[in-house]
Amino acid sequence: MFNSYNWGGYLILNLPDEPVFVDGRTDLYGNAFLQKYLNTAVGGEGWRDTLDQYAIRLVLVEAQSGLARQLRSEPGWTLDYEDDLAVVFTREGTDA
Repeated sequence: MFNSYNWGGYLILNLPDEPVFVDGRTDLYGNAFLQKYLNTAVGGEGWRDTLDQYAIRLVLVEAQSGLARQLRSEPGWTLDYEDDLAVVFTREGTDA
């Protein structure tokens, strides 16, 4: 799962069987990984590569994030849930 940094700790507690991409324990990840996370979260250059590299099949991010805007028009991704705060996308052809 690719998730919002702000929700990582919550997801660890409430979905213990689903690995999160990142959480508030920044000392565990290192600067290069956190930069990759941030670039992907804003929908910056190489965001597709990150999702492919980590075989991401589920994305849970803020509704107005750059990544959400990118995924709304990206072939192969389906918007499964949306409210004012969050969106959930799944990659087509997977059992997310």
